[in-house]
Amino acid sequence: MNLMNRPGTVLLLADRRQSHTGKALKAAGYSLMMTFTPDHAVALCVNNDVDAVVLDQGHFVVTEDWSVAQSLKMIKARICVVLVVRGKIIADERPPGIDAIVQDGDSELLLRTLKELF
Repeated sequence: MNLMNRPGTVLLLADRRQSHTGKALKAAGYSLMMTFTPDHAVALCVNNDVDAVVLDQGHFVVTEDWSVAQSLKMIKARICVVLVVRGKIIADERPPGIDAIVQDGDSELLLRTLKELF
């Protein structure tokens, strides 16, 4: 959390249709940046003060091996990366570079998770 006791800046990497997540983040007071491509997300993190990144699992091909999360951690090791998944969370193990996993549509859990990670 920043010195002014504001929630911070969150980058949301998601399909445009996932606006409910963006709305929840804005309503909670986060400064929100949005992007729709992994390359753009990395560029935004290089050039901006981003505290956390929320990745929508439905927006990625599984074979990418979550390289975007790993790339973000290489740029800013302390950045919080949260993965939003559809369906049940089965595995306890997180993919490389992911700090937390939350279910799609559970905005309350997402906001609690971000608060704990900052």
